[in-house]
Amino acid sequence: MKSKIAILLLILCLNVSAEDKMCALMIEDEIDTEEFSEVTGKKIYFCCGSCVKKFDANAAYYIKAIPSLAKKFTDAEKKKLGVDKVTLLEQKYCPIYPDRLINPTCKTVDYKGKKVYFWSSSAVRKWQKEPEKYYAAAKKRGHLAQFK
Repeated sequence: MKSKIAILLLILCLNVSAEDKMCALMIEDEIDTEEFSEVTGKKIYFCCGSCVKKFDANAAYYIKAIPSLAKKFTDAEKKKLGVDKVTLLEQKYCPIYPDRLINPTCKTVDYKGKKVYFWSSSAVRKWQKEPEKYYAAAKKRGHLAQFK
């Protein structure tokens, strides 16, 4: 009986919904149940501490940008968090790391008269070595909406 209760408690502690199995910011990475942020009493799980930091610094932006996160909050909670005041960028993904969602405070480079956002400074360095190559690949994927 004690082992059944222990198993039930373990399941409850690790219970995450199907949409929580993949990281909200590095969308191809599985979550780590020890890496999370808590917003209005709700746990948002991520794959790593880098994602937790990015989310914590830009929670309202990511809640608005990611429908699965937005569904976790009531309209009143979103208003309290300032989600209604957020303006989304045209660009959603990093052109170097296409599985990573960017935000307005990410590193940027001006390219062909437009601002391009990057997940990290290492992504900027890669871009600067071969901008045409990365531009073409990101444009082909549809990840640079600001270049219509």
